[in-house]
Amino acid sequence: MRDDFLRGDWAADHRHLTVTIDKLVRDIARFVGDTFDALTRQQFDAPWQRRWRQVRIKPVR
Repeated sequence: MRDDFLRGDWAADHRHLTVTIDKLVRDIARFVGDTFDALTRQQFDAPWQRRWRQVRIKPVR
C-alpha cells in the first residue's frame, strides 16, 4: 500500500482522481454557498413579511 503511488496505474489515473476530487469540492462549495444565501435571504429580505410572535401582556391586578 505504501508503494501505490509508485505504480504505473497511479500515474495513468491520477488525472481522473484529481478531476473527481475537484468536482466534489466544487459541489460542496456550491451547496454551502446556496445554503448561506438561503439563510441570508430568509433572515434579511422582506422583513415586513415575517410572522412575528404575538405576545399578549395581561394587566397587573
